[in-house]
Parts: sequence; C-alpha cells; structure tokens
Amino acid sequence: MNIQTFALQCGSTASVTSQLENILSDTRPSLLIGYGNTDLPLETLASTINDTALPFFISSSCLGALLCDNNIASPTCDLALFCINDENGAFGVGSADITDCSPFKAGATSLQKALANAERPYESPALIWCSLPPGNEERILEGFASVVGTKVPIFGGSMADNTVSGNWCTATNTTSGPQTVAVAVLYPSTPLGLSYSSGYKPTETVFRATTAQGRQLQQLDNGKASTIYNNATNGLIADQLNGGQILGLTSSAPLGKPVALDNGAVNYLLCHPDSVDKDGTLNVFSEVQEGEELVLMEGNITSLTSRAERVINNAIMLLPENKTPVGVLMIYCAGCRLMVGDEINAMLNSLQKTFPSLPICGPFTFGEQGRFLDGKNRHGNLMISAVVFSQ
Repeated sequence: MNIQTFALQCGSTASVTSQLENILSDTRPSLLIGYGNTDLPLETLASTINDTALPFFISSSCLGALLCDNNIASPTCDLALFCINDENGAFGVGSADITDCSPFKAGATSLQKALANAERPYESPALIWCSLPPGNEERILEGFASVVGTKVPIFGGSMADNTVSGNWCTATNTTSGPQTVAVAVLYPSTPLGLSYSSGYKPTETVFRATTAQGRQLQQLDNGKASTIYNNATNGLIADQLNGGQILGLTSSAPLGKPVALDNGAVNYLLCHPDSVDKDGTLNVFSEVQEGEELVLMEGNITSLTSRAERVINNAIMLLPENKTPVGVLMIYCAGCRLMVGDEINAMLNSLQKTFPSLPICGPFTFGEQGRFLDGKNRHGNLMISAVVFSQ
C-alpha cells in the first residue's frame, strides 16, 4: 500500500487534461479520488480517466481542494488527486443520479454497482467513501445500509460550490452532474484508522425541538425557533428574523445533537442553521427529530484549525501498533473553512510540519458523513473526518 498525491493547476481545460494524461501515463492507481474547483469541466476530465479503466470519482469542493504533502500545503488546489496503490486490495466505484430515482434507491444502486466493480458483490468492504448531493444525505445513507447493513463505516462529504448556488458536480465513468451519488468501496490489504468529530464545544444552553419536520425546525421550547435561537445567541440573527440567509452568521453557533458513547463520553453531531423563513422557521442542513434535545454549541478559529490535527492523530492512534500511516483522506466542512478564512493556510502548514511525508488530501464540503465511536454512521454539518491508510 502506498499513496500518491498530485496538485493540478487550471490554466485551461486542455492544460488540466494534459497534466492528467501525463500523471496517468506514469501511474495506474488502484483507486483515484479527486476534488477540484467548481469551474473545472469535471465531465471532460472524467472522459480522460475513462480511457484507463481505473475506478475513480471527482467532486467539486468549496473554493478549491486541500492538499498537504512534501511539495505543497494549499487549500485552493484547482484539482487535487489522491491515488491509492494497493495491488493486494480491491476497489470499486459506482454511481447513480437521484433525478432518475429516489435518494434511497440511488444510494442502494450506486453501492451495488461499486461492489460489482470491485468484484466483491457479496463481501462487505472495510470502508465506503462517498460524495453526495446536498439535501437528501440521510436517505442515501439508508440506501447504503439496505445493501451492506449498518456496521460498515461510511465516510465522505456532500458536494460543494463557492456560493451555495447549486453549482456543484461529481463525475464518474458512467454518471456526472449535480445530483450524482458517487461511492467507492475499499478492501485495502492493510488496516485503516477512522475518526469523525467537530471542533466545537457545548454551552449550557439546551433546547427541545418541540415542532420539527425533516430539515425544518419550527419551534424550540414551544416558541418560534428563530426567535428562541436569536435570544440564546445574543441577537446573532436579529436582522433575519422575518426571513433571510444566515449560513455565515451561524457557523460559530450551530446546534449539537448529543451522542453518548459506551465509555461515558459524549460526542456531538452538529446541525447548521441555514436560513429563516418568513414565519420564523429555522431551516437547517441536517434532519431534526421532533422532541430531540439540541445543545447550543460554540466554536472559534483556533478550535477549528487545531481540530484537524487532533482528528488525524485520533485516526492514527486507531491503527495497529506495527502499522505506519502513509496517507490521509480528510473531510473539512466548507462552513468551517469559510469561518477560519486565511488561517486555513497556517493550519495546513502546521499539518505539513506535524505529519512530514504524510500526504493529506480532501474537499471542503456542504455536509459530512462519518461514524462515531458508538459504531453508527451519521450525516452532520460543520464536521471534520479523517481516514488514515497504513503500510
């Protein structure tokens, strides 16, 4: 097992295509995962990779992709490639479009195709790595579980663009577009380390979702949700109480769903308030159950930039003692990335120093999927995850 990473610069479509052809002429990875700028013609790049017949998908990322290796530490790569080379493993990619069927069905179908592509249709993979359209992630995860059960870890992120305008895209060898579900199944020959967490801490403010449906939160503690949230955050969304976009304002104060672990510790799955309707309904980026307890969380630039190193270290610690980490696929929420601003550069420089010779690659996403230590896969917001590959 070894990992190769590449950063491609987008002078033109022809230039990126030429760079990609040169890379693939020298290496034929077992699996290729790519993340790039929303301006890139991902369908054109996919057709170039198709000629090699290797399993792959490429997805768009907010403001470019992150890559940290011996040569570069950048959060704005036009296209970042993560190439897994493992002759003794098995890998496959499948995809489906949710405009052709339900999100649940698209999840099940794409996973079945990936298993067949890996030539392991009846064997559970060690990991499912995915890129999902924003909006129906919970149903897609249920579709995955209908095929392999609930014990296979699912990690990945929701596609993103630069302005939350729907200009996101994923491309595979068979499907491309903003509604593509792409999934890779991994049967590596060496162990993986997995970690899924956030950089936020709970406050003493706890709400009850008294009226909620899907991703709409109408009432908190029997009061209008937007008003209750605004009062608890000292007027954070005062100008939007009668309707408006609040995504940027609420990145520092999301809602957290407590997840109790067997050792007595509590993790928090975050839920990001996105907008307010004219009636005061709070729209969020993940589902809320009526009667659910929601904790007001708080985060800052320091906690969000330091968390990346901690999450990678947590994943490394879960490897067997005799295994050396050789690469990291990392998911970093786009909301966190926008909140930390230019400090993202200092974060990657620090990762480069802390983990020398360990390539780290990933997107900035509009939703994050991962598994907590309680063994359950979940979709959340403002989360960070890391999958560490070993030798």
